[in-house]
Amino acid sequence: MTAPSRRAFLRGTALTAGLAGTGVLGSCATPITSVGAESSLQYWNFFAGGDGLRMIGLVDAFRAEHPEIDVTATTLAWGSPYYTKLAMAAAGGRPPDVASMHLSRLPTFAEHLLEPFDLDELAELGITEADFPAPLWQKATVNGELFAVPLDSHPFVLFYNTEICDAAGLLGPDGKLNPINSPQELIEFGRRCAEVTGGNGIAYAAADAFVNWMMFWTLYSQNGGTLELPPGGTAQFDREKMIEVLTFMQEFTDGEVVSQTADAAGAIAVFGSGQAGILLTGEWEVSTFLTTGTPFSMQEFPQLYGTDAVRGDGHSFVLPRQRDLDEESRRNAYLFVASALKNSLSWGEGGHIPAYGPVSESQEYLALTPQSNYREAADKIAFDPDAYFSGSGSSLMGQAGQILAALHLQSITPDEAVDQLEAWLNKQLATPSPV
Repeated sequence: MTAPSRRAFLRGTALTAGLAGTGVLGSCATPITSVGAESSLQYWNFFAGGDGLRMIGLVDAFRAEHPEIDVTATTLAWGSPYYTKLAMAAAGGRPPDVASMHLSRLPTFAEHLLEPFDLDELAELGITEADFPAPLWQKATVNGELFAVPLDSHPFVLFYNTEICDAAGLLGPDGKLNPINSPQELIEFGRRCAEVTGGNGIAYAAADAFVNWMMFWTLYSQNGGTLELPPGGTAQFDREKMIEVLTFMQEFTDGEVVSQTADAAGAIAVFGSGQAGILLTGEWEVSTFLTTGTPFSMQEFPQLYGTDAVRGDGHSFVLPRQRDLDEESRRNAYLFVASALKNSLSWGEGGHIPAYGPVSESQEYLALTPQSNYREAADKIAFDPDAYFSGSGSSLMGQAGQILAALHLQSITPDEAVDQLEAWLNKQLATPSPV
């Protein structure tokens, strides 16, 4: 998620319907047969860019710890292509031994295509429920069984340019951004930044489907809104709360304080070059601004409504269902998961919040700034609603994001946006899951 090439691909696949399409990008880490290797492990993932490099590091750390295990790590195209290929492999009984998965995608796979983890075997390796934020462990649990082991959480966050915000009088004595406690205060902070920059005060990708969804789901969740998507039924939601949020989002992108047409790359470039004081996006862009030398810091996305929540997701490890289970390979999968968690400080450097408590609570991680500034967001993650067409990289993110982009352009009203989203959701619910 940290490389421009991945962002471009991510946006390009946003409109892929359901689980359609497949694609292979190549290998995350060159398959190496360890000298004297006695057993093997097949691992699939979707990490590219900075995340891909860090995952190579985790795989190599495991190889160093277990030279007797021959590891093949393969990277497939992010989003629907990855999940399609994983579903097909699991359904055919020939999947990898262990795979990466967004927690938001877990409900679609757990019942038919995955095996649950043995809690006793995890405990033997030092992995227990007490080591993880409650929202992550709960999301990883389906019908009372643990179907995923969380690696991280990655929330929507607020970046701020320390020099611009200081000039705008928005920093406290500790050098941190003053509290933002309401939708109108966020707009006011943007206006004051705009007075310093002479341009937009807040960089926000109003034309990007993914960013729009992250912003909307954060605000709607903070407003106490819920969205139930029963298969074969109709979408259940709070229309009044949804319209309240959409009305603010339309006011927010006024074309002056916030652009109505910026895409993700444009918003990132504007903030990185010091033309905006605040940026709202995913935390994974931290590597971008550390590289450019932008004077910045980060914090949790502010609580603008009554509920303390933020849209986020989590990367995790899962055990695809095997036609002929090899007990040695399954044991290797457990060893790999444990190794990745225990070495995940490097993963946290890229912006994701390590899920494993002994790492996220360590002095080494707490000293990692600005990455550790928003670590408490892990306890407030609002996951996307459960549905086969929902979750990271899904058609829901793409379709809802398109509707929100039209809202920002004043092409539709908040009422019309809700009507369009409801009609699309009900159409999807009437279509059986392909998994």
